Amino acid sequence: MKITDIKVAFIGNEYIFRVVTDAGIDGYASFENVIFSRDVLEWFKKQVVGCDPTNVGDIMRRIRRVGGNKPWGKTVSAIEIACWDIAGKDAGVPVYKLLGGKVRDKIRVYCTRYRSDLLPWKRPEDLFDPIKRAENICKINELAGFTMVKTAFGWHTTDHHRAFNAEHDFAFNSTPGDVPPAPYVQNFGGSMMRCCGIDFWTDFVFKLRENVPRNIDLAFDCGPGWMPADALIFAKNVEDAQVAWLEDLITGDYTPYVSPKLYRDITVNTSSRIHTGEQIYLRENFMELIEGQCVNILGPDMYEAGGLGEMKFVAEHANLHGIGFAPHGVENGVIGMAAEVQLAAVLPENLIACEFSPGEPLWWYDIIEDADDFLVKNGKLKVCSRPGLGIAFKVPEAEKYLRPEDKDFFR
Repeated sequence: MKITDIKVAFIGNEYIFRVVTDAGIDGYASFENVIFSRDVLEWFKKQVVGCDPTNVGDIMRRIRRVGGNKPWGKTVSAIEIACWDIAGKDAGVPVYKLLGGKVRDKIRVYCTRYRSDLLPWKRPEDLFDPIKRAENICKINELAGFTMVKTAFGWHTTDHHRAFNAEHDFAFNSTPGDVPPAPYVQNFGGSMMRCCGIDFWTDFVFKLRENVPRNIDLAFDCGPGWMPADALIFAKNVEDAQVAWLEDLITGDYTPYVSPKLYRDITVNTSSRIHTGEQIYLRENFMELIEGQCVNILGPDMYEAGGLGEMKFVAEHANLHGIGFAPHGVENGVIGMAAEVQLAAVLPENLIACEFSPGEPLWWYDIIEDADDFLVKNGKLKVCSRPGLGIAFKVPEAEKYLRPEDKDFFR
């Protein structure tokens, strides 16, 4: 079997990769709508067309050097994941069989984003009211049984949280939302937070915890952008709330570096669980975080880290050092979620939960076979046992949603 082409289409809110072979077996992968170049994809195609996609290690040997931290690892990662999909289909087994075999039948997922049309509070300003946020979280639990929900917080986004901090004078040098919008603005080493700012965010955590039942765990996506001293003060302030984790306080998201020593300074001085890792590409770049025990929890994204093989290695390495593992992936779509479940099925006991990636728009569930397998029930997803990632398109239905420039995607 040989790779003959790699095609990409934008369907709904994601880029969908299709690795085509001369055996009539295709592999799929998907990732969020961020920076992507079709011209760069042409270079990758030259490296792998003519290769056997079931030799995933050989494919990665050819391309892994030319990725980078988020978002520059996505193309490498998508090709790797699509090749695993092909390998599973060719062997007639789910991908988890090729990764060592499953140790669980269901995967706990945590919710970052859910259908806003079903929630009581929808306005941007509702983000900053812990009582309204608590009502939304309870509704999310009622609708799908999620037992963990993550809330954007602190310095997390330029358009909401940074503007909010500036409006309320919560930091000594806070910057409002950029006009025109700059979604990847520098967000490390922000201003020192004023006492009123740290008090507001501390109070937010405790009010949320008081108004959400304790059978629902709470995680917070905090940055990046906190000054290290502020991060430590805040983490110690909220210790009694026993949150699931505080994510990306210092670096993370689109920050092109990690700063492990700053994370360790915080982690060893608080009982609040400290988390980072979604932007990191390749196992080598996790080594200092893991071996220095700089965080309590890692949250890599398989579409940033280099694919399924890299994620499995990082999870096992973290497990040897007592570090939890909670894969990121909120905007990777249904195909991304399918891949995450295959991975999670084989991971060691340090697995906490995977981030749920919904099909958006909702018609995504109309263009794939067995869509019910990708709907959350009682806060979990079942592990699919169909070959590959378990994803199959209803091609006539899916073609209705292709853009004109992508009309040949399935041909």
